[in-house]
Amino acid sequence: MRSGKSCFDWTIFKKTVLRYWPVWGAYSVIWLVALPLQGLMMLQLDAQNRGTTYFSGYVGNFAHAVPDLRMLSLVLAVIFGVLCAMAVCSHLYNPRSANFFGSLPVRREGLFITHYLAGLAFLIVPNLVVFLLVLLIEAVGGAVFLPGLGFWLAVTCGECLFFYTMAVFCGMFTGHILALPAFYGIFNILAYGVYFLVEMVFRRFYYGFTGFTGWMDEAVNWLTPIQSLGRYGRVEFWVTETGYVVHGLDIVAVYAGAALVLALCSFFLYRARRLESAGDVVSVRVMRPVFQYGVAFCAGLALGIFTTAFLNGEEPTLMVSILVWAVIGCFVARMLLEKSFRVFRYWKSAAISAGAFVLLFLVVGFDLTGFETRVPAADQVESVELEGFRLCRLGDDGDYFTLTENSPEFVDYAILLHRAAVDQRDSRPSGGTVRSTTLRVTYHLKNGGTLSRWYDNVWVDPTQAEQEGSFAWAVQRIYGDRELYWKGYGFAEAERRLSEEGWRLQEVMYENDGHDQGVDRTLYYGGADALALYEAVKEDFQANRIGVRRVEDWDNGNLDRNHLYFSFAGKDDSGWTVGIRVQDTASSTLAVLERLEQEQAWTASSDTPPLHTEYVGPRDEAARPVPTAEPAAVVDAVPTQEAAS
Repeated sequence: MRSGKSCFDWTIFKKTVLRYWPVWGAYSVIWLVALPLQGLMMLQLDAQNRGTTYFSGYVGNFAHAVPDLRMLSLVLAVIFGVLCAMAVCSHLYNPRSANFFGSLPVRREGLFITHYLAGLAFLIVPNLVVFLLVLLIEAVGGAVFLPGLGFWLAVTCGECLFFYTMAVFCGMFTGHILALPAFYGIFNILAYGVYFLVEMVFRRFYYGFTGFTGWMDEAVNWLTPIQSLGRYGRVEFWVTETGYVVHGLDIVAVYAGAALVLALCSFFLYRARRLESAGDVVSVRVMRPVFQYGVAFCAGLALGIFTTAFLNGEEPTLMVSILVWAVIGCFVARMLLEKSFRVFRYWKSAAISAGAFVLLFLVVGFDLTGFETRVPAADQVESVELEGFRLCRLGDDGDYFTLTENSPEFVDYAILLHRAAVDQRDSRPSGGTVRSTTLRVTYHLKNGGTLSRWYDNVWVDPTQAEQEGSFAWAVQRIYGDRELYWKGYGFAEAERRLSEEGWRLQEVMYENDGHDQGVDRTLYYGGADALALYEAVKEDFQANRIGVRRVEDWDNGNLDRNHLYFSFAGKDDSGWTVGIRVQDTASSTLAVLERLEQEQAWTASSDTPPLHTEYVGPRDEAARPVPTAEPAAVVDAVPTQEAAS
């Protein structure tokens, strides 16, 4: 006896497939051209060149390149996913079609499952056909690479399943066919868009706000599937000398699982859907307020930020712009819902939208959360990252200080700088010597949390360098801590790699503009000479004769070219370079440079390459080989008469 309940209707399925053949036909043609047709061309090339010196296994190369089309898979899944959903859901958006299908002797469960599977077949069946054709071509060419082809099929089908199902889910909330792609596009980027807009507003209002980090970044990434699946390195297939590496199939599996959940939600929405909603922008009544206030919120933030940037305004302009556009967005959303321009009687909704933003401005403006004044206690900090305060410039790697440290002294310095920046958030110190700089501080707390602040305009008075507790005083304390600033330059990290990772000091380049002699000179040192320069710089640094900075010397630095660049190299060809300016007080370094120039310098023409020698670094001096060539090279560039003039 035939069941009285049917969850699938073959006639409706067949009619849907035949009626919308241009959709799946276009999708099929694109993949047939991208894979099987290309494979046939490779077969022909193999046949023509087999046995010649030009033969290189074209089909084999083609087979290994199939996984590289994953980005095309993503683009086609995004585009054809919504096209298929628009096709199979189109009967819901016209009153006559909706009533016709509602009058058929088929339960709603059967209608939904039939249409859903028909749209999914538009994508999955062509994928399977292409898979079989490519497999046949690879077999004929004797270069079957099933892992790569299987990776392409899994990724392509998984992405098609997700984006098609998400489009169907969006289609359940609307009764207008043009609203479906709009909702679909918004839903794809909604999380990232709101995240970006809120971050932009907080940057303008919250002094020291660096942006959202940690778990929120990861959550937004997962809620933005186009970004998550399209990000480089997340879904990849690499062919190596020993095999292959697959990465990201678990991510595709997560989205495929999410598609099943969305399909189930769409099923229940379809069952509860009213046929009379055909033609409505929002067909689910409970979602109408969400749509209205969502449009008001996004319009207020997006257009408010754009208007402020266009007018080059400040915080008051931003607040007014957000309020105005939020009210306009609320009325526009109501017009779409009511399909009428007579919506001003719904002024209460606009007032609620404006009131919500006013409340947000009060919370942020008066810092009711304590965000701007929050400075952790020293005993709460595990380590701190500090960068910035470019005050005294020497034109070397010590200009922009960047260091992560957990010593109590460094934590105290960071807290002092942070508090000084907080204290001046509403005022600028007076005086003609006041300058501005930047500061970024990130605390890694003992409870596992992170507190980060970024100040792009911290005011500093260099005359306060001796005034304890001032920003200038704290910066000068860091400048004066030679061990700490040795790390800030990067020398400490280089020494660690030399001793622990088997790195070597490859060479030292000395740049001297030689303005007093009328020549520009670039000298290269290796072997024992480079080692002597390194030890001399280290001696001068510890004696406070090189890398010396004083806050009082702001804007008085001489940036003439007179630098040493130490190049360190690892076993894996990685590199590490540290540059430092040779100041007039660097007596030990200058003495070594003078001795090397007198004893070992030689002159070469401009077309002669400089001589490079390598040796084991200072930690492995005993194992240092004897240089096999001259240890130094000098390139003298004598300026022409025209250049000198």
